Amino acid sequence: MTRRRLRLPAAIALLAWIAPVLASQPDYGAAHSRVATSTARHFGAAVKQGSADFGRRVAQRARQTGQQFNADMHQVRNSFHRWWDGARSGLARA
Repeated sequence: MTRRRLRLPAAIALLAWIAPVLASQPDYGAAHSRVATSTARHFGAAVKQGSADFGRRVAQRARQTGQQFNADMHQVRNSFHRWWDGARSGLARA
């Protein structure tokens, strides 16, 4: 497994380990709680937006790849038909 693949599970494991520790910390007041909630919401919104953007990019690249593949196959088919028509006419003349 590559390092890149190991980073996300390690980060999730670290977060799972730290979350109870942070939850057991004494409360610093309502202002701190509001800031933490706001920060968490902002982080959640940023992750959601990033995930949506990534999904759109993947879908767009898949469509482009499919369209390019179809165009290439169309060109191959046309080339084959031209060759086949030439071969048939050559045989007909012989």
